[in-house]
Amino acid sequence: MGPSELLYRIDRAGVLLSYFTNEDRLNAKPTSALTPELIEEIRTLKQEIIQIMREDETMRETVIIQSERQVLALAREYVGLGENEGAA
Repeated sequence: MGPSELLYRIDRAGVLLSYFTNEDRLNAKPTSALTPELIEEIRTLKQEIIQIMREDETMRETVIIQSERQVLALAREYVGLGENEGAA
């Protein structure tokens, strides 16, 4: 599983994930919604998740797209598609 899919699953579980800009550390709330499997996947993909979150923060601050993933997310948002929806 890639970090984007994991972030989608975290969101679907109702977990708010944040990171500390001066540390390589993530914070998840509520922790009661995290399954042991999600915790392990977060640990495995932690650096990739932090990179995605940093890119998104930079895009919000500068309005400069940092990655292809952001282009696709903006396109999905524009046409009203969710993360896992699309043409069938």
